[in-house]
Amino acid sequence: GARMGRAEEQKPYFKVAWNDPMDVAKGYKYLYFTEEDANRFTPGTDFHGEYITEGGEKRYKLDDIVGQKDGLGVENLRGSGMIAGETSAAYAETFTLSYVTGRSVGIGAYINRLAQRVIQMQNGPLLLTGFGALNKLLGKEVYTSQDQLGGPQIMLPNGVAHQLAIDDQDGVEKVLRWLSYVPKTASDSA
Repeated sequence: GARMGRAEEQKPYFKVAWNDPMDVAKGYKYLYFTEEDANRFTPGTDFHGEYITEGGEKRYKLDDIVGQKDGLGVENLRGSGMIAGETSAAYAETFTLSYVTGRSVGIGAYINRLAQRVIQMQNGPLLLTGFGALNKLLGKEVYTSQDQLGGPQIMLPNGVAHQLAIDDQDGVEKVLRWLSYVPKTASDSA
């Protein structure tokens, strides 16, 4: 998954508006700066959001924190974006196949999906984010496992995965079988 950088100069100041301050497991409503702390920085440049009043306190509800350094937290996404771009371009030029042997999350799951064929191992969910994060976002327990989001029982019927592998031996056999149908060069016929 992607590692997001932090604006260290703002980190000590942002606060969390919890759905239930007595039970933080129920998730949060938003992140904010107090009015005093917001004035330490430049709204619209270092961060974006809007002033609101909650519980008699004027707060700056945050949409995003930009930080004072350029490129904060996106360095690793550039490489992932390059891989995704090359994988996408290869789709039109040659046969592409992904073999998912374990949990594939975020950009890794997205890149796997760019292949023309996906073989998924039975214990290798493909998902954009984990069930815990979604439950926090929803403020209640909806999902109990990664498989509910991206296990083979989800990905095979919806066409994201094309074959199920029971173990690595089975998976490699399936990869080799698919490759046996691929011409030696793009100009050869099958």
